[in-house]
Amino acid sequence: MKALRNVGRLFSPGEAVRAGADVLIEGDRVVAVVPAGEGRADEEFDCEGGLLTPGLIDAHTHPVYLRARLEEVSRRAGGASYSQIAGEGGGIQATVRETRAASALQLEQSTRSRLSFWIEQGTTTVEAKTGYWLEEQGELSAVRLLAGLSSDAALPRLVVTFLGAHDLPPESMGDRAAYVEAVCRWCPAAKSAGAEFCDVFCDRGAFTVEESERILLAARAAGLGLRLHADELALTGGARLGARLRASSADHLLQIGEEEMRALAAAGTVATLCPVTALTMGQLPPARRLLEQGVTLALGTDHNPGTSGTTSMSLIVYLAVMEFKLDVEQALSAATAGGARSLLLADRGGVSRGQLADLVLWDADHEGAFAWEPGLRARRVWRGGQLAASDG
Repeated sequence: MKALRNVGRLFSPGEAVRAGADVLIEGDRVVAVVPAGEGRADEEFDCEGGLLTPGLIDAHTHPVYLRARLEEVSRRAGGASYSQIAGEGGGIQATVRETRAASALQLEQSTRSRLSFWIEQGTTTVEAKTGYWLEEQGELSAVRLLAGLSSDAALPRLVVTFLGAHDLPPESMGDRAAYVEAVCRWCPAAKSAGAEFCDVFCDRGAFTVEESERILLAARAAGLGLRLHADELALTGGARLGARLRASSADHLLQIGEEEMRALAAAGTVATLCPVTALTMGQLPPARRLLEQGVTLALGTDHNPGTSGTTSMSLIVYLAVMEFKLDVEQALSAATAGGARSLLLADRGGVSRGQLADLVLWDADHEGAFAWEPGLRARRVWRGGQLAASDG
């Protein structure tokens, strides 16, 4: 038995913040939260009155690529639009070209290296998408890469999402229907390779509602859970599609309306919001209104090579408070329990008996620090009760 003693404040979504608690761990699970000093343990760690939370959950990332598109980032800062750059052959297509040309070893090394940043910053579960090959063997190799990395105890746990429908590959620009059918055919192999979800970029300039539905139905038939990028660039019906199919998550939602919010609430589909991308696009999602309508929120970095370089979910919590106007409890809940719900994971996102002992001790003694310091520092990170990261 292991005990985390002298926890100053314990935050667990849906429960009152507890002061002066100890957390008892056996194996990789929490077995009890007890008053300070209670319960026997073979190993003890003194939290010195600090703030303890569940490990943060990043519910939207694109981590498998070689290099960031920094020239594009600079151009957008100077006023070039996402659509303009994509129309010139940049954006997703630029990363597809580079990814296809990279070796498997290069991609594994770059992906492993960046994933280590997440756990060092207090994120213990990361949803990780494919989507930068847009051809069968490459997409399946990305699934296998991510599934393999998920078992590495030095990295965050990974939930692998197959995103073959991220964009049309250059060789299929003249035959959309054939590519949609191809992605449908790849779904069973993606499931067998280790994918747990299928995502589709359902938006203006990407895949239509009809195309997206065809792919998602094939994914469901293959045993994959459903997610989708929806109503980010325009109100095209993506969120309504997600609700109709009872997808686990509809993401971004910058253009979503009241009718779509009600549909998500009725379907139990989580709204996964990505503050960095929203700020990049110059439009914020209606986060508080989504909550008022009864929609569960999750948060994601949307880490990708073109628009979001952050791996810090504590920064995302800060931005959700500052920009989305959530209170600290709402933002932290979205970054823990909300992310778990969007990924259909009942064993994490809180600190209670039977849940995974994925825990973070922060360099703070109150949760208000998340709204004060962008990128709050994690002092200790435990993954399944084992120390995974430490500030020294």
